[in-house]
Amino acid sequence: MSLPPNQAQRPTRLFPTTSGTLIARLRAEDASTRETSVARFCLRYYPAIYGYARSMGLKEHDAQDRVQDFFFEVVRDDLLRRFDPGRGTRLSTWLISCFRKMEASHRTAASALKRGGGHELVEFDPEHAEHSYQAAHLAHLAPEPTFDLMLAREIWRAARARLQQKHDDKGNGALVRELLPVCLMDRWPPRPMPTQEELAAKHQTTPTRLKAFFNRTLKTQGRRLFDEEALAAHAGITESDTQHLWLLLCQHGEE
Repeated sequence: MSLPPNQAQRPTRLFPTTSGTLIARLRAEDASTRETSVARFCLRYYPAIYGYARSMGLKEHDAQDRVQDFFFEVVRDDLLRRFDPGRGTRLSTWLISCFRKMEASHRTAASALKRGGGHELVEFDPEHAEHSYQAAHLAHLAPEPTFDLMLAREIWRAARARLQQKHDDKGNGALVRELLPVCLMDRWPPRPMPTQEELAAKHQTTPTRLKAFFNRTLKTQGRRLFDEEALAAHAGITESDTQHLWLLLCQHGEE
């Protein structure tokens, strides 16, 4: 999908603008609220930070070690308490700066002890992160917009799972499973993708009903769930930042 020049250039800025609400949740006195918020934060940001590390030139295993060390510090040292949203700095900018400082100091000597000796709040998926990075790398973006793209894809991954489950429960999950791969496109793709008429016949409906369901229902629900997932993981995210992520996702696809 092609975007107007002004929109296509926009992914140079970092996501997201973060309000104090997210930080408040991460600092909550209630242990359950704090741990849930920190776990969600780490899982959503892990692939993006990992992708940034790989974009810096780190090899796969080195990136895994450095990023796992970094998030260990986020949890162990309550690193996020040092972030001051009142200064107008984006959380992503600040996190990347922290990661770059850690990488510059090569604090990896105790990594094996850290991973073996403490409670792990979050179990990361390095294989997924590497796959996500390789897919994002094909867009040939700079490290910062690569970070944004990977984060947008994580949000869409969660939204897509919710959307699929919603329609599985309604009994039309098979149709939705075939339609979801083209949900981010601005026009129906050519073959080998079946035509809308062929899909309509396969699922025993009419082309008119299928087109209405796809354009008015599925796409609308997908965008709404994307916004909800963005807000759930990043409380206080602005509408413009969500739009920025959505445009980036539509431009480069889900993988």
